[in-house]
Amino acid sequence: MKRLGFLVFALFVSYGIVNAAEVIDKPIAVVNGEHILKSEYSKIAEPIIEQYRLVTPKAEFTEEKLKELKIKVLDQMIDDKLILQEANKQKIRAFKKDIEDGVNQIKKRFKTDEEFKSELKKEGLTEEKFTKRIEDQLKQIKLIDSEIKAKVAVPKDESVKALFEDIKSAIDGKELKEKTEEEKKNIDTLSKMIQREYGEKVKAKHILIRSSKDDAMTDQIAAKKKIEEIQAKLKKDAEFEDLAKEYSEDTGSADKGGDLGTFGKGEMVKEFDDVVFAMQLGDISGIIKSEFGYHIVKLEGKEIGRKLTYDSIKAYLADFLRQKDAEKLYSQWLKELRAKAAITTNPIE
Repeated sequence: MKRLGFLVFALFVSYGIVNAAEVIDKPIAVVNGEHILKSEYSKIAEPIIEQYRLVTPKAEFTEEKLKELKIKVLDQMIDDKLILQEANKQKIRAFKKDIEDGVNQIKKRFKTDEEFKSELKKEGLTEEKFTKRIEDQLKQIKLIDSEIKAKVAVPKDESVKALFEDIKSAIDGKELKEKTEEEKKNIDTLSKMIQREYGEKVKAKHILIRSSKDDAMTDQIAAKKKIEEIQAKLKKDAEFEDLAKEYSEDTGSADKGGDLGTFGKGEMVKEFDDVVFAMQLGDISGIIKSEFGYHIVKLEGKEIGRKLTYDSIKAYLADFLRQKDAEKLYSQWLKELRAKAAITTNPIE
């Protein structure tokens, strides 16, 4: 389930000890009498906020969005606390071997035992506390399995077939009628994933000069001039790969001569897709403008798509429907846990 990724992530960022001289620790929430301290919250929230800052366009990184993110992090910590409390209430136990396996799985991420212990020390954890954290998470997972996973029914064939027909309609560009916005969003996401797997694929290289509508006008003009100069060099038979290494501002592909690898429709922005999938093998495009800036693309290869049939994806669609049912059941179960709990929170700074 979605929350399990958060549990694993929390192993090395939660429950660390913060120097009392630096932070005056106080509860940021109280859940059935158990405190969530400000230091615990900071250990979780700070790396998540930093990651969000790195991947979010500046125009979208607002104080309101930041506040929403902070509240979501605290809500997740409250949920974790409630689930562990419920697991203890039901006397759920984690087997010793499972705990040892969990500890060893984390240890394998480190080259040496000394490196592992150093990380524990940096996070203010002893091996005993770390092992207890693994044990608690295993108890939470066992509780979720018994309360949610075991109670979710296998989807009926007609439901799976109906979803398949909706996906085919979405791929064909037909309007989806009598669907909620959430259903439309799920179908759109699934259709794009399936189209990437079964549809036509291309292999391409590109040169990117970054430019945003939020940039100063002088910077936008300079970016356009730069890509035009690169285009002129290509017309004089300069090597595409050499120009990509020298000028491209896509740090993920520049060193590889602009190589983007193989991708399907929907994996790139629409402006990029529309041009690339209409190109012929060996073609070099004109200048393409997208939200990332200016591109020039070279088509390196094409793969014909596979025929999409119901039998080929029915197991995947059934799993998807079962997962959605599990998410609804999980959300309702959490609401019930919260309704029975005594929860108080303090303002998040």
